[in-house]
Amino acid sequence: MKPKTDNTKLIASYFAAAFGILQIVDIVIDRLDFPVIIINYLLYAIVSGFLGILLYSFLPFFNQDISIGEKTKKSALRIIGITVIFILSISNIFLFRESNLSEVRNEAYSSGFATIDNLIQNERYIEAYQLSNSYYEKLPKDSLVLEKLNQSSLEVSINSKPEGASVFYSDLDSDEWVFVGKTPSKARIPGINSGARGYIKFKISKEGYKDYLSLTTAGLIGRVSFNNEKYSLIPISDENTNMVKVPKGSTRLFVSELGDLNIVDLESYWIDKYEVTNEQYQSFINAGGYKKREYWDIILNEDGKTISWEQGMSIFVDKSGLNGPSTWSNGTYEVNKKNYPVLGISWYEARAYAKWAGKTLPTIYHWYKAAMFWGESGVISPRSNFSGSPSEVGKYSIFSSYGCYDMAGNAREWGTNPHKNGNRSVMGGGYDDDTYYFTDNFSQHPINRYKTNGFRCVIIPENETNLASADTLIQSYTRNFYSHKPISDEVFNIYNGMFKYDKTPINAKIIEDKIDINDAWYKQVVEIDAAYNEERLSLNIFIPKNENPPFKTVVYVPGSGSITSRNSKNLTGNRMGFLMRSGYAVIYPIYKGTYERGYPEFPNYVENKSKVYADQMIMMVKDYSRAIDYVEKQDDLSNSVYYYGISWGGMLGPLFLANESRIKKAVWQVAGLGAREMRPEGNPLTFLSRINKPVLMLNGIYDQYFPFETSQKPMYDLLSLREPMKKMITYESAHSPPSSETSKEILKWFRN
Repeated sequence: MKPKTDNTKLIASYFAAAFGILQIVDIVIDRLDFPVIIINYLLYAIVSGFLGILLYSFLPFFNQDISIGEKTKKSALRIIGITVIFILSISNIFLFRESNLSEVRNEAYSSGFATIDNLIQNERYIEAYQLSNSYYEKLPKDSLVLEKLNQSSLEVSINSKPEGASVFYSDLDSDEWVFVGKTPSKARIPGINSGARGYIKFKISKEGYKDYLSLTTAGLIGRVSFNNEKYSLIPISDENTNMVKVPKGSTRLFVSELGDLNIVDLESYWIDKYEVTNEQYQSFINAGGYKKREYWDIILNEDGKTISWEQGMSIFVDKSGLNGPSTWSNGTYEVNKKNYPVLGISWYEARAYAKWAGKTLPTIYHWYKAAMFWGESGVISPRSNFSGSPSEVGKYSIFSSYGCYDMAGNAREWGTNPHKNGNRSVMGGGYDDDTYYFTDNFSQHPINRYKTNGFRCVIIPENETNLASADTLIQSYTRNFYSHKPISDEVFNIYNGMFKYDKTPINAKIIEDKIDINDAWYKQVVEIDAAYNEERLSLNIFIPKNENPPFKTVVYVPGSGSITSRNSKNLTGNRMGFLMRSGYAVIYPIYKGTYERGYPEFPNYVENKSKVYADQMIMMVKDYSRAIDYVEKQDDLSNSVYYYGISWGGMLGPLFLANESRIKKAVWQVAGLGAREMRPEGNPLTFLSRINKPVLMLNGIYDQYFPFETSQKPMYDLLSLREPMKKMITYESAHSPPSSETSKEILKWFRN
């Protein structure tokens, strides 16, 4: 049997077709930004196909006689020649690609990684992930590229009920959705393992179901995955149209002056996705809403006296005297504003509409759970309608953790909770309010019909057993701090004497020595005598490895989480790592009332008028002073001591600086004044006028614990220093300004 004469043509045709396909695929990959690894798979397929054709071409030679004709020899030589050319061509392609990959690697190493690090520091995780992923697609085996990918994104499992839903994410300021995959899926989401960093818009869609929308983070999505939970989708046919279902679970209020209220377990409930609109409220009026007494609560006037239903209806009129919102005229809303929120509504009118609609107004627990998970105010408030004019509902595309629009701004929203002053809760702030209204605790008299008053409704299930707890009576705490009069020298000397103690030996004992934390610092735990009650005080000391002593020393005062925790054994100092890496030693005392030194009479940080609370403050300052006593006995620690307090530790800063003269400079981070009454000797406000050391305040302008206008600004204004001895920097954030920015400012402040 003779070999076929068209083998060379077959191989040549395959050769030409293969390289034609390679060229087309290369163009497609470049134009459509497909993964470059496709070229590798195609090359492997082409080589495998070529080997198959060769085998097919040479197979006839194995079945021939020893005598081979000249024509057959020439055919074989052609095949061998084409094979050599093919091998050389493929080798050149691989070498060319390797050369290109080398250029990609050089770019990544020389500038790309620095760009990624800068994007991560500025919490631009989507851009950081996109750049990291572009390198990873070309260099999937490069460990440093994989490290950057992991620093800018999390790999999470996403499951939905039902399955087969499409998953997307989007940048906060974009309406373009990036497709991730279909559930169940394992995918990368830009961000880090945090519940308060790297917010994105997240969407799960499936035909026949309402879109699941959430303002969330990769870390929070990862927690859902870790707990093996599924995102439940609601059928479009469900009767609760334009409402969002909030899942059951424990609910805590992350709101100024309400943080000490009990955690309440709520059943799953429905809440309006948008504020009630003019068009919806018009339907209530047209249905005789103002003519049916059964919708209306007993009406109280501004003096707290009951008035008749008829009197109430004579008050609840529009500009023309017809029943309706105070902003309407002739019994209807302005032209072309049917999708704007209804405004100028009293609490009684909002309640009546809710009853007519088969719903109710939300309690503060139901409203705030739907509004924010914890610290989203820093991204919600600046993107919401505080423009000075109302807008259509949903026009501002930012939404809450559960997909509710306009929770901040546009309309103030009524809630059910009564206040001790006779008011009712009003939440979120209106279009002409300051942005901090979203996170502050406000109330209004229920008969108030201010032009920004609106509402949204909820449906609370009948099996909700904790409704009374959620609808709790609220004590509103407000304070005009500017009316406070500075204390005299005589009074200060009396108070200051309470913080003094007799200097006695510290009796230091090393409990743990040189606990290795990482490449930059180690930890030492030392125990010394406290200044009271024959107690012992533990000091966690974080010491730089790569600097020479003596070290400037920062003595740290923590946030309120240290009160409820009972274990300080695993403190790593990571939050202050920028200080150790810059050559500072950090001392973290275990203050009275924190960690293992907690006690029942001091359960939380909330200020009160008890002597226990005032004594607690005094003991903490004495603990701080004893830490400085220890510093003065150590050759490796410089006597230059700096104060660094975060949150609760920032709030208490005036107590420490006024009563401990050995502090050189101070940083109060996310600090503010509390409005509740305290004994003067334990009140930071008392000592603001007695401070003579430089203070830097670092705050989030949308802080949910210390509102800017009513807490942060008074603290700064009443601080008895003039600029530049005092300085305040605010960030577009909630109670968690970007650490990359605050660390730079702290180091600059301590060094200058």
